[in-house]
Amino acid sequence: MGLVLRRGMVCWLIAALAFCICPSETLAYSFKAFVPLQDGGALPAYFFLPQHGTKKPLPAVIVGVGVGSTKIVQYHDHCQNLANRDFVVVLIDPSNFPEELAPGPLDWDRGPGYLVGSLNQGVVAARLAFTTEWYLKSIKAVVDYLVCWPLVDPHRIALSGHSQPANAALTYACRDPRIKAVIWNYGGSPWVMPYDPFRLPPVQIFHGEDDDVYDVKYARKLAFELKTSMRPYELNIYPHQKHMFNVFYDLRTENRFMKPVILESFERLVCFLERVLHIPPRPSRRHG
Repeated sequence: MGLVLRRGMVCWLIAALAFCICPSETLAYSFKAFVPLQDGGALPAYFFLPQHGTKKPLPAVIVGVGVGSTKIVQYHDHCQNLANRDFVVVLIDPSNFPEELAPGPLDWDRGPGYLVGSLNQGVVAARLAFTTEWYLKSIKAVVDYLVCWPLVDPHRIALSGHSQPANAALTYACRDPRIKAVIWNYGGSPWVMPYDPFRLPPVQIFHGEDDDVYDVKYARKLAFELKTSMRPYELNIYPHQKHMFNVFYDLRTENRFMKPVILESFERLVCFLERVLHIPPRPSRRHG
């Protein structure tokens, strides 16, 4: 346990020192760190800071993605654009699947890369069928890490789950009152990770009506449970959209500005966070 604490302190000091000694115009606004876990291991995490710098503690958003998906460039793009709206953003794969076994950023969605990724997903799903505690402990480790970082406002932390981690976000938020908002992106059936809707903070739901991985019925079911439990929520179902619709564009032929659905859903996300985390909007800020 002492080793874990010392390792975490070293990681924290390095990140804090980098922020303090570098002028805002030269600060590395994204970096990789390793968050110490309770069992003595470490979770790779990608941190994103505003490119324009900051002089005060910021709200934080933990973005959890599926197995090996921290390699996907589109998620990094999403996180940096969110950070530029004055958030500290952390991108993680709660399964802590070995990054070297995951497909690369250009082949994860087709051919052999897609097959390897599907196999990896199956391995993690099988493990989750036995117990989910190890998965949830990864999220807790990141929350613990953030609340000790002076750059983060510990009273304004949101948890965003994409695909498999979406339901883990619900389950974890029920346990930890430090989570003030949940963004549920195209999740599936909660049978592996059940949640108590009465204990949830405000929830924002994103789902494509034509999702080919998780049926849109799960989004509607979650919205119904939140409504009947009198919990604050926002439901966003997009017609003719599939899985990952709010972050995915083809790196070979597109950028995010060529996908209006990405831009529109992103603005909904920022407005939701500003509202539920009580952040004054800054309309004069140029949006990236």
